[in-house]
Amino acid sequence: MNGHKLATVFNEHDENALYWTDGKTVFFRRYEIKGADIESFEQFSGCWAKDKTHCYSGDTKLQKADSETFEVLNFTYAKDKFNVWTMGGRIAEADAETFKVCDSGRSSLGPRFEWSPEKQKIWYEHVVPYGYGKDKNNVYYYDFNGKPNIVKKALTSSFQSLGDGYFGFDEKSVFCKLSVIPKANPATWKKLREDYYYSKDQNRIYYFNRLIKEADAETFEVVVVPVATGKPFQYARDKNNGYNNDRTQPLEELEKIVCEGIKNYKKWFV
Repeated sequence: MNGHKLATVFNEHDENALYWTDGKTVFFRRYEIKGADIESFEQFSGCWAKDKTHCYSGDTKLQKADSETFEVLNFTYAKDKFNVWTMGGRIAEADAETFKVCDSGRSSLGPRFEWSPEKQKIWYEHVVPYGYGKDKNNVYYYDFNGKPNIVKKALTSSFQSLGDGYFGFDEKSVFCKLSVIPKANPATWKKLREDYYYSKDQNRIYYFNRLIKEADAETFEVVVVPVATGKPFQYARDKNNGYNNDRTQPLEELEKIVCEGIKNYKKWFV
């Protein structure tokens, strides 16, 4: 991943302007990075940077990181010749020589907006570091919550990420984050729709890693209700039931909720 020169103005919604300088000091957002070298400072998309001496995640110096061999792999992972890091810290078990990323390391939480001083809406996409990586020994997962973890039952030889920040699979199992999706067959499993957490294999329906026992796989479908900001509401239905996340509800109730949601969207955004 290529680096960028320091910005001269901080911009919360520009990945290449989270690190910036006033000409005297380097900052990450509003935090001063003491001792950073302005001339050699190089920033990468998201929260990674380095100068001739140190490497950084946000405003934190990565201890014992080698600036000469430091490389940013994606939005979530970086490494040097000795170690692998996420924003949650060093992955102690990772083998730097064989470590590689499985996806972009980015997950979108959907569009958002804020008001400018002139009372104009400023739209932006809220992106967070989520994703899988692997080395010769393990598959790893990080979701911007605490430290990175090993996906204990994943086979590193065949593991692939779906690239959405949540799902992956190998030749034997399907995974949601760190968990195996129970009984899901990787040969027939698929996610039902982008930005939704419903998936299926030949005869089962899942929400995240949870089996929806009541669902009829043959007639199950996602119900789309437009939203202006954030992730969409997680609605679905089959011939028997409506579903709100993984909870069942009568079809008539779901229809009322959907109609109300569409009406509210049209009222404010159409």
